[in-house]
Amino acid sequence: MLKPGAHQPGTRLTPSDEVQFFLHPHPRSPFSEAVQVGNVLYISAMIGLDSEGTLVEGFEPQTRQTLSNLAEILGKYGLGLEHVFKVTVMMTDMTKWGEFNKIYRTYFHPSRLPVRTAFGVAGLAFDAMVELEVQAYIPTSAEE
Repeated sequence: MLKPGAHQPGTRLTPSDEVQFFLHPHPRSPFSEAVQVGNVLYISAMIGLDSEGTLVEGFEPQTRQTLSNLAEILGKYGLGLEHVFKVTVMMTDMTKWGEFNKIYRTYFHPSRLPVRTAFGVAGLAFDAMVELEVQAYIPTSAEE
């Protein structure tokens, strides 16, 4: 069954037999912020926008802001970066791959690194330099 998600921010999601759509809070965004399918939460791709909706300047600040934004969104659903099992990375300049990896490693435990796909792109929304999307596992209460 497909249905709009009803979720209290900060409470943990539980696995569900229904597909739940959590709409993006900004009314002009024509996509869901997240969709839950079973025990997986799919998060829409993020860029380095600050709390005012402005893209931060520079590759390192954008990368850090993007990862922080993802952590914040996961937190809304009672999850953290430790629940992420898949990351897709899009970058406009693949020569910054080493720099990206140095930053990225600081956000994940070395024994729980998600699988990852990465590719260079010609352009991203708002002229961002990096964009990330993630998939996170929703544990059952027994697995916490």
